[in-house]
Amino acid sequence: GAGPDARRAAALLSAAARRRLPGGLTAREAEVLRLVAGGATNKGVAGALVISEHTVARHLNNIFAKLGVSTRSAATAYAYAHGLI
Repeated sequence: GAGPDARRAAALLSAAARRRLPGGLTAREAEVLRLVAGGATNKGVAGALVISEHTVARHLNNIFAKLGVSTRSAATAYAYAHGLI
């Protein structure tokens, strides 16, 4: 009786694999990066995503490490170059 559920789960996993984000970013990191690329401050990102500024800073550290960049500007350039914006 688990056949239909197993097929549905496999389809969902397959769809998720097709939507992999560049640089190994998570969906949340991509969200943060899009807001930062749009000019949002950490406080602005925190407000938009209803998370703490500390969490935003942590996401940015992870983003910078994954993308091999050290500034918001470089991360923004990466986002534009890889179609995240």
